[in-house]
Amino acid sequence: MIKFIKTIFELFMLILILITIAFGYARYIEPYQLRTIELSLEDPQLQVSAHENKLKIAVFSDTHFSDWYTTDDFQEVITRINEQSPDMVFFVGDLIDNFNTYTGDVNQIIDCLSRINAPLGKFAVYGNHDYGGGAEWEYEGIMQSGGFTVLTGDYYALDDLKLAIIGIDDILIGGGSPAIASWGREDYYNIILCHEPDIVDEILDYNVNLMISGHTHGGQINIPFYTSKFLPPYGEKYLKGLFEFENHINTKLYVTSGIGMTKLPFRFLAPPDVTFITLYN
Repeated sequence: MIKFIKTIFELFMLILILITIAFGYARYIEPYQLRTIELSLEDPQLQVSAHENKLKIAVFSDTHFSDWYTTDDFQEVITRINEQSPDMVFFVGDLIDNFNTYTGDVNQIIDCLSRINAPLGKFAVYGNHDYGGGAEWEYEGIMQSGGFTVLTGDYYALDDLKLAIIGIDDILIGGGSPAIASWGREDYYNIILCHEPDIVDEILDYNVNLMISGHTHGGQINIPFYTSKFLPPYGEKYLKGLFEFENHINTKLYVTSGIGMTKLPFRFLAPPDVTFITLYN
C-alpha cells in the first residue's frame, strides 16, 4: 500500500512538473518563436511576365499589440520581411489588442510599419479588434501613416500585372460583405483580403484565385477538447495553412497563424509566423 501511494505521488509530481514546463513554454518561449513560412503557388491565370515571371507577397496578421506583445518584439517581423524583399505586403487585421486600454505609443507602431518595404505596395484590411474602444476611428490613420493602403470594401488593380486586390471589411463587427468578391474580373488574377477565413465558402462562385486571412491565431492554445470551444466566429473551420477548393477557378485560401495573442498571453502548438507567398505562372 505504501509503495502504491509513493508511485501515485511520484506520478502526480511528474505531471505537475510537465504542466509547469508546458506553462512556461507557452508563456515565455513559443509566443516569440517567429516562423518563416514560404509557399509557391502556380496559376496560369497569373500574368507576371512584366515582373520576372513571379511575384513575392509577405503576409502577416494579428499583431495584437499590448503589454504581452510590444513594438520591441515586432522588430524581428520587420527584419524577416525586409530580408526577403517582397514585392507586396499584406496585413489582414487586428493591429492592437484593445485600443481603449493600450498603454503603448501608437507613433512607435507607425514607425515600425513605415520601415516595412514593398515596391508594389502595402495593403491592409480591418479585423474585429480594429473596431471598438475608438479603434475604428484611428486604425486607418495609423496604417496609412505607416504606408499601408487600407481596403474597406475596395478594389485595387495593378493593371500592368492584370492583378486585383479586393479588401473585405471585417465581417464580425464591421460592415464587410462577401458579395464584393463578385468584382473579380475573369481576365485578372484576383486576391481577396479578409480577416475571417470561414467566409471563403461564400465566395467560391466568384472569380477569386486566392484569399488570405488571419483571425484564428492557428488556435493559439492547441489542447484537445479545449481549442475548438474557443475558436472565434468565422474562424472555426479553416484554422491555419493552405486550403484548395475544386471550384471553377481552383480557389486557394491561406490562413496565417498571426503574430500576437489575445485574451491569454499564451501560444501552444501555434507559433507566430510571417508567410511569403511566391506567385508564378
